[in-house]
Amino acid sequence: MRLTFGHLFGLKFTGSFLVLIAGLMTFSLVLVTNVLAQSNTRADNPVYTVSNFEVWAEAKDAVAAKRAALADGRSVALSLLLKRLTLYNSYDKLPTLDDKGLSKIITSLSVQNERNSATEYLATMDFKFSAKGVKDLLRQNNLPFWDRQGDQVIIVPVVDAGLLEVPSGKTKSIMSQDEWVSSWNTLDLSHALVPLKIGERLAVIDDAVLSALIRGDKAAKEGLKKAYLGKSVVIALLSASQSKNKLRLNLVGFDGVGEVAYKSDYLMPEGSAIGAADIAAEVALGLFEQRLKLLRVNPQVVRRQQPVEVLPWQTKTQEDAPVAGWQGDVGGARILMHVKFSGLRHWQSIRKRLLDINGLEDLNIEKLSARGADVTCLYPGGAEAFARQVASAGMNLQPSGDKWILLAN
Repeated sequence: MRLTFGHLFGLKFTGSFLVLIAGLMTFSLVLVTNVLAQSNTRADNPVYTVSNFEVWAEAKDAVAAKRAALADGRSVALSLLLKRLTLYNSYDKLPTLDDKGLSKIITSLSVQNERNSATEYLATMDFKFSAKGVKDLLRQNNLPFWDRQGDQVIIVPVVDAGLLEVPSGKTKSIMSQDEWVSSWNTLDLSHALVPLKIGERLAVIDDAVLSALIRGDKAAKEGLKKAYLGKSVVIALLSASQSKNKLRLNLVGFDGVGEVAYKSDYLMPEGSAIGAADIAAEVALGLFEQRLKLLRVNPQVVRRQQPVEVLPWQTKTQEDAPVAGWQGDVGGARILMHVKFSGLRHWQSIRKRLLDINGLEDLNIEKLSARGADVTCLYPGGAEAFARQVASAGMNLQPSGDKWILLAN
């Protein structure tokens, strides 16, 4: 005997009532499907993905190096994500997780490309985190955060003509337009709190207009907005600094918060313009994100239509501003910094110079990757005094967005 809907429930229905039940079931199924789809959409919030992330480690063999790189990479990726979502003054309170906790909060990871030798492993990876898990972690630690992407900003990288010229006795220019664009493309632009899109420099933005924009000319700013059809757009002009062995970054335009007018110089590590450009692009992305978070989490700090002509943590008065990367400690000031380097030999050279500095104590390497290291140390007088000391050793310590960055020739 063939079972019918009525037999299954021990009931008898008329044909019309069965049609009604079937219709209600179809409606319910559609409703549930829509709810699940909306839930999945929320779960797939792009800010909870850390992409284009380099992992690197060296060990006794390739297998051990890969294991160490992945373990370290998961922890650092979580740290980057938490910094993406929180304000700079929460960074010293950010929680960490052990392997078991990381396994629960990371929903997937994928390897984009990898290379290895007998003792080293290097790869670029994408990490996806559980939105609920991350938010619960931040709430448990009473940390304010913002996880909704802001308006997309068109970033227009431009290299000043002076950098494009080939110096006497050299075979190539200091910096090419493609290299400056590449510095931006190495960043995780699409998953950032303020997503960035690389834009082309329009013909109307000639050198005269660029100069006017840098000077703060009101008509030039209005012209920029009109040229890009009223969209959020920022020119990122890279030029030679008046200081030796440094590049200058000028950001001018508009983002979702308001007007942007920022400038800062960046040391060229080992004379590398590309190294300085990479750091400048990374800092600029962090600046856009901090502006959005300040507006949403602490709106009294950022006012719409107020240009950012100072570092992101500088507010109404300098006295109100927190000191980047510093926290008090007995016997000296504990300094937290990110050391940039071009390779293993460069890192070993920097580490040796740091260890030779008089008064430096308790040098700890918290995280190490292919191109940088998170380092803490103790130094009497704090970061300002330490900056003067490292300068004599051919290094440069500078506040950069939300942290101290150490560069060295």
